[in-house]
Amino acid sequence: MFEQTVDVTRLDGFVRYTRGIIRARLVLVALFAGLLAVYAPMRMTQFGLVELSIYAALFLATEAALRHPDPIGAFRRLRWQSIGLVFLLSANACALAVKIRLTGQPIMRVEAALLAICVLLFAALRVHTSKLSYVTAVAPPVATLLWIGFDRRMSLASNHYGATVLLFVVAVLTATWRQQATDRALAQTLRDLARKNADLIEAVAEAKAASRAKSDLLAVASHEIRTPLNAVLGFAHALRRDTFLTPIQADLAQGVIEGGAQLTRLLDTVLDLTKVQAGQATLTLAAVDLRRLIRTVVRVWSAHAQAVGVLLSFDDADPGLAYEVLADEAKLEQTLVNLVSNGLKASPSGGTVTVRLAGMIKDRMQTTLVEVRDTGAPVPLEDRPRMFVAFDQTERGRSLGGSGLGLSICAANLALMGGEIGVENFPEGDAQPGKPSRRGAVFWFAFEAPVLQAPAAGAAAEPAVARPIRVLAAEDNPANRRVLAALLSASPVELVFAENGARALDAWRAEAFDLVLMDVNMPVMDGVAAVARIRQLEASAAPPRPRTPIWMLTANVFDDDVARYRADGADGVLRKPIDTPALFALLAQVAEGKVGVDPVMSPAL
Repeated sequence: MFEQTVDVTRLDGFVRYTRGIIRARLVLVALFAGLLAVYAPMRMTQFGLVELSIYAALFLATEAALRHPDPIGAFRRLRWQSIGLVFLLSANACALAVKIRLTGQPIMRVEAALLAICVLLFAALRVHTSKLSYVTAVAPPVATLLWIGFDRRMSLASNHYGATVLLFVVAVLTATWRQQATDRALAQTLRDLARKNADLIEAVAEAKAASRAKSDLLAVASHEIRTPLNAVLGFAHALRRDTFLTPIQADLAQGVIEGGAQLTRLLDTVLDLTKVQAGQATLTLAAVDLRRLIRTVVRVWSAHAQAVGVLLSFDDADPGLAYEVLADEAKLEQTLVNLVSNGLKASPSGGTVTVRLAGMIKDRMQTTLVEVRDTGAPVPLEDRPRMFVAFDQTERGRSLGGSGLGLSICAANLALMGGEIGVENFPEGDAQPGKPSRRGAVFWFAFEAPVLQAPAAGAAAEPAVARPIRVLAAEDNPANRRVLAALLSASPVELVFAENGARALDAWRAEAFDLVLMDVNMPVMDGVAAVARIRQLEASAAPPRPRTPIWMLTANVFDDDVARYRADGADGVLRKPIDTPALFALLAQVAEGKVGVDPVMSPAL
């Protein structure tokens, strides 16, 4: 019913409240008009009919307001109409009370007063959004009660009836005036809340739009970077297979591969940014050779260190340890790269940055300590806890021109791995005899990880393709087609290229293939549509055509993208730049006839 809490500061709430009053009072007024028709003269019955007509007019006013095209203007007009109509309701009922009083019978004085009291209570207890609404509603019954209660021929001291009426009127007005003030305050609060809610909805919409724009930007940037990076890494892998390379040339090709692999992992970290911000980041555990990882980072950054005049070196404190563990290589590399980059920035020309690796093994668990020692400014004791807080830059951080995020990301990575990270200054005893004492900072991190029995995954040989197979590769980028041709040139793979999804569909219809590698973003028909069409044709063929394994080979590797590819019929996803071990593992399984819906786990999954 209308007693339920509604927001009378809005059109729909005010209409609900007003209609609730009409429904609740209409039956009573109709009964009252019926009693007047039976027991009172026609001139008094007319007052009841007028009351019913005013209620009907109030209902029609709410209906017109709901149909008005301008809700704000309709609400303002309905408020004024309700003030006027409620005043007429109150005045009409009070006029009837005056008529009853003028009959002259003593009992009628009491009945008239009771009618005016009912009108007063109805008018005063109604929700009021303004003082004017309250005053216009209660003025007629107050005036009527005072007129009924007082007799000019009798003094106030001897008129107990009048004194009682006056006391009642004062009590009702005192209580309800406070209530209408509360009503107005509540209405104001509801208006403020509505405005804040609207602002909040707008802010949420803007945040969602910004998040979508960020995701779109990340997707576009990831795809545009991965496409040329696929060519760089693919050609480097093909070059590395050339047995006629000199040792120096082979070493240079390996350097390109290692640098490209770091850039690929950096892209993967960027794609994980949204999960980190949402507190949903997870570890991707794999076999990691920590010594090899650190040497790779030092090697990649050595050219930059040489350019800025800083000596970057690696100190292997425990050469007898294998350092092959199960850990998240991307997060370890990201942490190490951040610390090495900061150390190179902090160290002056002629300075040094040393990466030191130490560890110990106990109960099949290896505890690893990595230190990055630079010769930059020391870190004061009071600044050390703030070094790893996002956006809280110390004097050293400001001097390096950082954003205040790099070290906080490192701390988040170590926390996820259950490790620790910190910073110290060079100990006093670190100086060597005959040399000046060193100054600078030592950034360190430590973590614990299971030791692996087998060699790290990075050192594993690529699986061999046991028998000849036919592969259809849908790829619109000429450089990527050359990469695939170079990578598979020495394998028993007959490679057929299609420049878009439509040509891939035509080739699949014309010939049988053991595997389809499908790019996503292609002209004429994209890869997703081509996969869906192939699956549709397979299902509708008579006799049924065997299911062809289809793997997406794409730079779009967001979780939502992978789920969409699978939903449209893809069996798996290989990412660009091409992970050659994963590609050859897939080809080997195809050659052995073992590829099903969920074959080799791709790094993208």
